[in-house]
Amino acid sequence: MRMIKQVVVGALAAVMGCAAPTPTPAPDARPAESAQLPSAGTSPKAAAATATSGAGAAGAASAPPPQAAATPELPNDGGARTGAETAAADGALQPGSAPPADAGDAAFSATNKILPPLEGQELTARASALFDAIVKNEPALADPFWFPKEPFIPLKDVKDPGKYWGNLHAAYLNDVKAMHRKRKRWEGARFVGFEVGSRPKWVPPGDEVNKIGYYRSLHGKLKYEIDGRPASIDVHTIISWQGRWYVTHLGDFKKR
Repeated sequence: MRMIKQVVVGALAAVMGCAAPTPTPAPDARPAESAQLPSAGTSPKAAAATATSGAGAAGAASAPPPQAAATPELPNDGGARTGAETAAADGALQPGSAPPADAGDAAFSATNKILPPLEGQELTARASALFDAIVKNEPALADPFWFPKEPFIPLKDVKDPGKYWGNLHAAYLNDVKAMHRKRKRWEGARFVGFEVGSRPKWVPPGDEVNKIGYYRSLHGKLKYEIDGRPASIDVHTIISWQGRWYVTHLGDFKKR
């Protein structure tokens, strides 16, 4: 019986194997790898190149899109910029950099309580101009050290301050000429510096017929050398205006 079953099973298997049709692949059904496989007759070197390019294409397709280039990071100096550095970068000016106001700028300080320095480049330059005016007998050179008309008018409490200023200015120019005549010769005279005289005193409004107060110093000295010897010229009165010294009387005005 066992032999009969084996023969029957074998016969059925043979019949089934012959009858089963071979499946036909669909027209577009191709293995995904077929594009990467070399065709028959392709050389080994070409086959390797094809495989390499295929791997590169697959890698490019799977790689994420490139990101935008990052902005380079500035070096860290360990802290924020200082105020001076910020101002320099922005072109801003720094407080305290402005020079003393011009004499005509009456709005610089309503009280005029700015005590000028007793020495400095600006004061020395104007004193040197007065000395040159005396040596050369050219009074116009002395005007930078003279108290200007613009602030004098609101400062003085007189009937006609403009006319009063004119009289004082004329006396100043005459004093320059008079001091030039005090020496027979000025050849070789060399300016050394200016020395403020008495300790500056605050003159309040109402004193000395003035509406605005000022500091006053008497008997300053134009110092110079001639023939190797020191000498000086007396400057009777200087007063302050907006942080600068100005002459109001060069000679002794009480003797006029």
